Amino acid sequence: MNEKIALLEKKLEGMKNMIPKAGASDEQIARYFSEQDAIIEDITKAVIDMHGVTTSEMESMKDTIKSLKDELKKADKSITVMDEKEAAYGIGKMLAALWTNNRQTLGEMKCCPNFGMDKWTNIKDYSWVTGKGFIRSKDALGDPIGNMESNDQYLINPVYSEILIEAAAEESCMMKLVSERRMTGPSLFLDEDEGSLVKMTWNTNYGQQIKSVTATSPSRVELKAYTLAGFISWYDEFEEDAFVDIGRRFIKKFKASYAHEFDTQCLTAKATPFTGALNAKNVNVQSISSTDGSKLSYEDFRKAEMLVPSAERAKCKWFLNDTVLNEITNIKDSSGKPLWRQPWEKMPGVIDGYEGIVCSVLPQFTDLKADTPFAVFMNPERIIHGNRKEIELKRFSDTTESLEYGQEFLRFRKRDGFLATMAKNMAVLKTAKA
Repeated sequence: MNEKIALLEKKLEGMKNMIPKAGASDEQIARYFSEQDAIIEDITKAVIDMHGVTTSEMESMKDTIKSLKDELKKADKSITVMDEKEAAYGIGKMLAALWTNNRQTLGEMKCCPNFGMDKWTNIKDYSWVTGKGFIRSKDALGDPIGNMESNDQYLINPVYSEILIEAAAEESCMMKLVSERRMTGPSLFLDEDEGSLVKMTWNTNYGQQIKSVTATSPSRVELKAYTLAGFISWYDEFEEDAFVDIGRRFIKKFKASYAHEFDTQCLTAKATPFTGALNAKNVNVQSISSTDGSKLSYEDFRKAEMLVPSAERAKCKWFLNDTVLNEITNIKDSSGKPLWRQPWEKMPGVIDGYEGIVCSVLPQFTDLKADTPFAVFMNPERIIHGNRKEIELKRFSDTTESLEYGQEFLRFRKRDGFLATMAKNMAVLKTAKA
């Protein structure tokens, strides 16, 4: 058989084996089926364009494609959204299998060993076959599979990855607001949207020569993805009736830590590898009149807003700590009455007409010191998140803590990139210099 045809048939079989029975949400399910349709369409076009394909090979491919489409149609009618308890049970069962290195359960739950260091394994290229283990479907014929018995780090089922990320998004103040780009490699070059207008000319007579116009080339920026690792202290209690509790415990720890790190990289990061909006190069700065925030006024917010182009302000929001917002809303007039918020009113959702987003990673009012940025006015879509979707898990037991205290760890890893673009269209509030 033609080698390319054989590889494509294996890929289609792998896709069939990876069809989920349940999804994280209606949106995730719809996105999954859309992605599968696009892949099938690409494969179909590739087969049609191939040379030297026999009639029998073409018919075999058609049958394989039809079989996959039929399975997807069945799945589309039967697939359900997991409720919270089902999701926790599934994640708990997966963690128990990882902890005990139960490869069969991990394979049946559509997890996959990660053999790559810099370049991770593509989970879609592997499937679990009872009696044989994890089988790679994308290798050229004759390529050795290698030793799959010794690897103890696994990429988890994409459905559970989606569940974990959606849980984190509920905790994060930034995840639902930033622009997201799917990354399939370590680096991606993007055009930076500077909001510049397209040059145009008027033709005033029929038959008039169309004059050439030099196009304005946008700036190019590079979005790089790096690997984030987190270590969760763990315990060895993996009875089946505890799966739900184990899953809930992991979800709770993952969503809190990942959401906090995500917001930090978007807003306050200033060390390698990323720089957040507060410390972005070329960002506009509005300094208040005091070094500790004691003379902070709503007028400082208004002055900062005016540093941002008017066309950009329509999509801008304020990002600040709730203690800073509370300080502003407590400002009183000469008679001692609150200017902004009466005692019976809740915290306002707008600041000078713009939505205010409270973020715990931003500096608290009592922590303000001289020359400290503490709030930012921006369009959050200017922050780009590069998402390499896989999440990897690994058990760590041979550590110093394990030897000394009997403490073991579960490591999770995820690859992400962050880039604050168009900083000149952002404005930061900062305390005065000493």
